[in-house]
Amino acid sequence: MILKVLTIAGNAFREAVRQPVFCVVLGVAALAIALSPTYAMFTLMESVKLVQDMGLSTILLAGLLLAVLSASHVVTEEIRGRTALMVVARPVSRGQFVVGKFVGIAAAELVAAYVLTLVLVMTVRIGVPEAAYTKLDTALIWGEVGAAAVTLLVAAGANYFFDKPFPSAVVWAALVVFSVVFLAFGVTDKELKAVPYLSAYSGDTVRACITMFPTVVVLTAVAVACATRLSLVLSVVGCSLFYLLGIASEFVFGRYAAKSLLAAVPYTVLPNFQVFWMGDALSAEKAIPWSYVGAAVGYGVAYSASLVFLAMFLFESREIQ
Repeated sequence: MILKVLTIAGNAFREAVRQPVFCVVLGVAALAIALSPTYAMFTLMESVKLVQDMGLSTILLAGLLLAVLSASHVVTEEIRGRTALMVVARPVSRGQFVVGKFVGIAAAELVAAYVLTLVLVMTVRIGVPEAAYTKLDTALIWGEVGAAAVTLLVAAGANYFFDKPFPSAVVWAALVVFSVVFLAFGVTDKELKAVPYLSAYSGDTVRACITMFPTVVVLTAVAVACATRLSLVLSVVGCSLFYLLGIASEFVFGRYAAKSLLAAVPYTVLPNFQVFWMGDALSAEKAIPWSYVGAAVGYGVAYSASLVFLAMFLFESREIQ
């Protein structure tokens, strides 16, 4: 059973990262994060906080778009193209099909979120040019530029010499190259002086990004559930509404949950996405302990599992012709 699920997951992962739109969304999001200091340079000493907030928002928006688009391509198109019928006609259950697709798409989303996290953490370290005397990490700026150039060159070479799909080659190259640059600059500070390993990076920014990863996984589970029944446009609308309700759940339903059943039911059913959003903690310069990160990840995994069961139920009762 596990082998079948992993086989389907591997195929779903390859199909997701092979889409040109996956590469485009990842590239645009990374560029937006890297250039965010130029938007935040006139914010009167709150620039770094704005860069962090904008970066987290960009990762979240990219995750939502990639989840819906990938699920629509990998699940909806296979159902419409009758590819899913050939899969489930073999000794593969519909539940295994859904779980495998979810695992593969979620893995692709986490790879994208990881790359964007590296870009954000390095951008926060570079700093914001608030004034002429502001000390920027010039070496790391060139490191990011070089990483982007090497990523494109490696992907182009893999496409030309080995006939590898360019979009997926970009994703794999970015995963390796940006990790190498991130780790290579972990031994020095902005003035290229030796420091304890990785201490020059903002640990709270790293923890804030990791705490947000479950949001991407939950949205992926919602997208897969929607993709078993809905078209691309309706999936986008459904996932967006689900996120908006989840982010406003505490404010809209939470304060009335103790007194009203009509508020208690949606407050219990909907996820509280505020649990995963650490932008306010970063703005207030509050520490984000690893214990909280672990609790948030556990909550996200549990909620994602419940949504996957819903997707299995929806797909089990759907006729494939």
